[in-house]
Parts: sequence; structure tokens; C-alpha cells
Amino acid sequence: MQTWDKLPLELMDELAEKETYRRDVYRPLYSLHKWWARRPGSTFRCLGLAALTDDTISKDDILTERNSGTHDGLYLDSYHEQYNPNDEHIDRDVTVMDPFAGGGTTLAELNRLGADVVGYELNPVAWWTEKKMMDDVNLDVLEQEFDRVLEETRDELEKYYTTIDPDTGQECEVLYYFQSQTIPCLTCEEEVQLFPRYQLATTKKTRPGYLYCPNQNCKDRIIKLDGREKGLNEGEEVTLDSGETVTVSEDGNELCPHCGHEFDPNDGTYGYGKYTCSNGHKHDVKETLQRLDERPTFERFALQYVDRQGNKKIKEFDERDAERVQEAEKKFEEIKPGLPIPQQKIPEGDKTGALLNYNYEQFNELFTERHLLTFGLLFKKAWETRDREFEDAEARNIAEFLITGISNSLEYNSKLTKWHYRDQKGMNTFNRHAYIPRVQPVESNPLNSLENSTAVENFFSKVVTAKEYCERPFEKIKNQSNGEVEQFFVNKENITEDRVTGLNCKTSERMEEDDGSVDYVITDPPYYDNVQYSELSDYFYVWLRGVLQDEYEEFEPDLVPKAREIVANSSANKGEDFFVESLTNVFSEAHRVLKQDGELIFTYHHNENEAWSVILEAIIESGFTVAGAYPVQSEMPNNPHISDLDNAEYDILIFANKENTDEDITLEELRQDLYFELQDMIAEERERHENLSTADLGVILRGKSMYYYSKHYPNVYTDDEQVGIEEVLDTVDDVIEQALEGSVSLPQSIDPITQAYAAFYQRGSEDYDDLNKHLLAKNLNVSDLEDEKLVKGPRDKKEPMTADERISYIEGKLNSNGDNGHDLLDIDRVQYLYHLYKTDQNTTEYLKEWKSDDLEDLAEFMADVSGDERYENVMDMTLQQF
Repeated sequence: MQTWDKLPLELMDELAEKETYRRDVYRPLYSLHKWWARRPGSTFRCLGLAALTDDTISKDDILTERNSGTHDGLYLDSYHEQYNPNDEHIDRDVTVMDPFAGGGTTLAELNRLGADVVGYELNPVAWWTEKKMMDDVNLDVLEQEFDRVLEETRDELEKYYTTIDPDTGQECEVLYYFQSQTIPCLTCEEEVQLFPRYQLATTKKTRPGYLYCPNQNCKDRIIKLDGREKGLNEGEEVTLDSGETVTVSEDGNELCPHCGHEFDPNDGTYGYGKYTCSNGHKHDVKETLQRLDERPTFERFALQYVDRQGNKKIKEFDERDAERVQEAEKKFEEIKPGLPIPQQKIPEGDKTGALLNYNYEQFNELFTERHLLTFGLLFKKAWETRDREFEDAEARNIAEFLITGISNSLEYNSKLTKWHYRDQKGMNTFNRHAYIPRVQPVESNPLNSLENSTAVENFFSKVVTAKEYCERPFEKIKNQSNGEVEQFFVNKENITEDRVTGLNCKTSERMEEDDGSVDYVITDPPYYDNVQYSELSDYFYVWLRGVLQDEYEEFEPDLVPKAREIVANSSANKGEDFFVESLTNVFSEAHRVLKQDGELIFTYHHNENEAWSVILEAIIESGFTVAGAYPVQSEMPNNPHISDLDNAEYDILIFANKENTDEDITLEELRQDLYFELQDMIAEERERHENLSTADLGVILRGKSMYYYSKHYPNVYTDDEQVGIEEVLDTVDDVIEQALEGSVSLPQSIDPITQAYAAFYQRGSEDYDDLNKHLLAKNLNVSDLEDEKLVKGPRDKKEPMTADERISYIEGKLNSNGDNGHDLLDIDRVQYLYHLYKTDQNTTEYLKEWKSDDLEDLAEFMADVSGDERYENVMDMTLQQF
């Protein structure tokens, strides 16, 4: 039985979605430290079980759902006596390698299953995260030192994070300080305070809402909303504090009860990168900063605090609060020389360019001086723990876990964090895989005692919970019958440093292992240009280096090494050639160290389907044979990388081995073999996976079809010339469409985008992911169709645009080309001729230039699928009819 045949795909999707939504709950180990695009641990546990088990184990043995709604199988307990008596069906005496170890998912999940693991990771931040994930630690000592470091730091600094409650006069703890960028108008030099909106907090049943009055002359600019969730109605009368009655002039507006100023709370002075002064002048923020050669400056204008009764309130930032800031800044200057404050300059890059455009020059400029003081002191005290003595713990190891927690908390404490006014909390810096300068950031109190999302104490707790999980891992899965999430502890499993054979902070383009020494290579390679890991991780690296550089050579460089990082990056002149060559180097090494009967398994995720052919090219050129491919859930649908950017939310699991043959085969023979093989494949897959969509089936069939090509590679020919991977993908796609009865039967000379649109038109509306999967083998994605105005609609319902909806766009292309449309798509020509015919306009000029047998075939197809014979009629016209 093949590895992929053991995968409970439908249940895996459910597991992955739950885990990526609350990773801290379902797999707390992966909340130890920030890493980007980390794949679900549940997916890799299933992969590990499928790989390590013998042929007697089925997908239902790995995980199945009972009629009661509960679940059973090796996924919940790999030592399960029913499915694995005496542990006879799992081979744990294996070595598993991950050449792109990243966030450590493969290493942790296979370590937990009992395998020896080897990891390669060029990035020191990822390497450090993997190391501490698997390092053992005395939790009692660790918690003791967490408490000590935090209390010592609070004793010195908590006074700088306090305010006076205006209602009681009592000193209270501040949670957040609201800041807004100030900038001089380029036209009139008016100092503009930037507000995307004037909402500070929305009203909920359990708490009031807050607004900020835009009137600078108002004596109390904080407006408290008790019990009201939306704006006022036109004509509504409001009594001001002065006793005066004022009438609202427009629905949704608000009236300040203190000064009578009427305003729209959602209409601020800033939006879409531009600001507007009170005189109506509008300018770009980035352009203004560049012309002034200044970086952003901010003013604190309000704060959220917690009163003695535990109520969260918002008040104006006053003179006493300003004094606290000044005192903190003075303290910072006094002790700054003894603190590990990063001094590195921000390098040029695809992602760091956003910071440089705002004239940020050094990483320390991304933090307020009060935050530099706080984190500098925290890192200092934590690292000094290595000089203490403990009876049952290594002091340096304890210190390393302390700084890991502090480093992780940095993501919620910078000038790049924004306020979530609905949830009333600060957001993380890397809400997307990017640096995003904010015009209204919040400065949190990282020492706060509420242990909220920004508190260092919260991140200390994440470290402890992560290591508790290593000692006693568990699985959580929802019972679909009663809706409860059931937890299953796996008492015989753990994650330990004892099973780490090697953890290398270096490129995997050259590996240290002997030939044929590794049983499995299971990995999650970089996704072309999808995530610029080194640029993003510099944010953490510069702080970690401040304490680790003398102890670990991995942290000696000023910044994360980037020269051999395998990504496409335009700023570093790394294009497709570099990516393919480097990836091929790694896969070639993986091929060398893998045993002859070993297996390469990896996930791939990228919105741009051209990257699909790139990754296949690298695998095949490395000597591997692609044996299969399966789509699985990767990220929660409401993840900002998915919902905001219209990205794919699925991964493709790719399976490869060292099987090959020296036999030659022609592309036509390959096509014929595939057609007959696919009929059986379709029946088998639909029987194996009941709810398999046509789009998912297409991905699976493409993966299996590549087996026949890669097995013969490079001995696949057409007219005595070797066939490239792109031509093979086109052939495979055609055969699959025929096998699935979804072929558009159009001539090969019709351009790929038109062919994709024609097939989409024939299928009808579908969601983003299904459409993207159908486009996979054509090296296209949804955005390619959107750019040509061929698709419309929200993520859950993409629809083909009609000729009438596209006509203005087509005319624009014609007018700009001025050459009878030589840059037009074939569908542009057919739809434009259809429009001329439909509106009784002369088609002579365009028919004379465009008419061909291929275009007639396309017009006939559009007539069939649309039910509109006018597509075909226009092609039947002769020039003499005019």
C-alpha cells in the first residue's frame, strides 16, 4: 500500500483548519516562538504515521470517525493496542530528515513518533526555535526564574506604565497607549495628526465603546458610549454637557457631548496611504516623509488602563502621563550602555523596503524608548540567569528559554502593531508576512499583570505550556455529534532532545550525512517568493544576537544570512533560475542520502501556479520520480494571508521516490498510456475518498500523471527532441480534462488563458480554491484571469465575466495597441466580434484580420456553452455581405 493511500484526507482537512485557527490550544509547542507559514502539525503527524506504518495499516486505522461522533485510531495514540498491538506495525527505528526545517514541524512530529530526526536550517532564528522546541528543561526551575525576572523588572519599571484614574484619583496600571503619526502638510505646512478613524473601542454588552473627538479645542476629547453600538440618526437631538441641545445633521454621525462637534467616526484624516489637512490638501504619507527626509513621529493621545475594580477604561493622555514617558526615557539614557539594544541597520529587501520607504534606518527605531528600556532590561536579566546555580537544571538552558519567551513577545510590542478597536487589543506586528508601517500604532505595557495578549508574562506561559506538551503530548478533535472538543493524551509519546541526531544551522545544499543513510525526507520547502523569511526574521534576530553572539557562532553575523537563502527575491537579484538551481541542489543531496527504498514527502503552497512547475522541475532534475500528489487544508479560511489577499488555502502533498527507468517514451505514447490509466485512477480515488471534488481529483491525477513522466525523465521525446516539463504539464492537463469529461476540445494554438476561461465558462461558478486548482497545470492562477477581466465575484463564488461585461476592457486594449489587436487574447477577439454583430456594427475589418479555423472553433464552442448562436453566426459571415 502506498503512503498516500493511508491518509484520512477528509479528517486531515478538519484537523488542520482547527489547529491553524488556535495553534496555541491544539498544538501549543508551535507557539514557543514566532515563525512564518508554519504548516499544521496534524498534517505532518498523519504523514509520519502513513510513512512509518506497514502495509496492514489503512487510513481508517490511522483515524476514523465513529457513529457516536468520537474518533479512534493511531493518530490519537500511536501505541493503540487495537491497531498496533505490541507496537508491531510502526517502524520507529528510522531516521527522518528535513532539509528545510523552518518552524520545526517535521522534526517535532516525527520525534514524537519515535524517529531519530535530522534538520537543516540556514536561518538562525528558525534554528534556535527548533532547538528550544526539542531541548529538555526543568519546568519547575524555569517557572521560578520566569517569575523572578519578571518581578525584578516590574519593581524597576512598572511605575513608568501607570496613570491616575480621573474618576477616583487612584494610581492604576496602563495596558495600552494610543499613538498617532503627525506630519506637516506639504502644501500649507499644517501639522496633521493622522487618524484612519475616530473609534477607539466598539460597544459590547459587557463594556462601553469609546470615540475620540476630532476637535482639537475640545476640553475632554474622550467620548464614552454606554449601550449604543451604532451612530446617531439624522434629526436626533443630543443634550450637551453645557445643557445646550444640538440636532444631528446626518445618519451615522456622532456628536461630542463636551464641545458639540459633529463628525463621522469612520472618516479620519488618513486613508489608503494618504492624509488630508483641514484645508483640504491631500498628500501621500510616504512621499511626504521622503521629501522631508524624516521618519515617522508619533504623539500619544489616549490610553487604556484598568481601574482598581478591574474595569478597563480609556482616558486622554495627560501631562502626568507625559512625565512618566520622560522619566522612562531618562532612565533609558542612564542605563542604555549596559543593555543589549540592537544597533543594526535595516537592509534593503523586498519586504524591508516598506520600512526604508518610511525612512526607518535601524531596527531599534521600530520601538519606543520606553520599550527599548523594558526589553533591554528583560533580555539583560534573563541572560544573566546563566550565571546562577541550580541543583537540577543547567543555568544556561534556563536562560535560553527565558530569552526565547521575551523574543517571542516582541511581535506584539513595536511601532508596527495596530489597535483592534472591536476586540480592544493590540495586534501582532506580522499579521501578514510583511512589515507594515502604521500611522496609528499602540504602545502596550509588556509588564502588565493581566497577562493579556501583549504581556511578557503571557509569552512566558506559552513557553511553559509548550514544554509541558513535549513531556505529555495530546490530540484534540471535535466530536461532530455533540459539538464538544475531546482531548486525548498520548502517554507513551514525548518530544525530546535525545532523538535529535543532528540540527544544523547551514544550507542543505551540502549535507554531512552518508549516502543512503536516511529513511525518509519529509519537508516543507520555501514557496518561491511567497515568504521572505530572512528579511522578516531579522526583527527577532537583532535582539537575540545581542545576548547569544558570544555563545553561538550561528549568531555572530550582524543579520540573518541571506546569500544562500532559497527564495525568489527581486532585491537580491534572485529569480527563477537561482531558485530552481538551489532547490535542485538540495533535492539532489536529499536523493543522495536517501535509502534506495526511501521516500521524499513534502508540502507545497503557493498562489502562483507557475511555482508548481518550478518545484516539479527541481524534483525531477534531482533524480526523483514523482509518485503522487494530494491537496490538503493548510490555513484557516479567515487568515489574513488568505481572506484579504485572495490566496490559496490549501497545500499540495507531493510524494516522490528513487524509482526510474532507462526506457525511452514519446509524448504521444505517454498521452495514450495516461488516458487509459486515468480511468482506473478516477474510480479508485472516488471510491477511496467519498467527498472528493472534481478540482481536488484533478490535483491528484496531475500528481500521479507526473509519475509516468518523471520515471522516464529525461527520456521523453517528440520528433527526437526531449520534452520539457511545461509541455508535459499541458499534455497531462488535456488528458485529465478529457478523462474528467471537462475538456474544452479547443485547438492547441488557442492561448492558455483563453483555454482556461473557456473551461471555466463550461464548468460555471466555483469558489476560489477550486478554480485555482483547475488552473494549476496551465501555470495560471485566478489573478491571471482577473487581470484580463475574465472572472468576477467574491472568494466563495467566482464567475466568468460575459462579453458584455468585458467590452469596455477589450476596446481599451484595441485603442492602446492601435494594431488591430495583436496583443489580444483569442477570447477578446471572439467576444469583440460577437459584440459588433450583436449591436449591428460592421465586422469586416476585424474578420479580415482575425478570422481563422482556430477562432471559428472557439466561437463554435462559446455558442455551445452559452446557448447564444450569435457567437457562431458572426464567423459564418462573408466579407461580401458588407
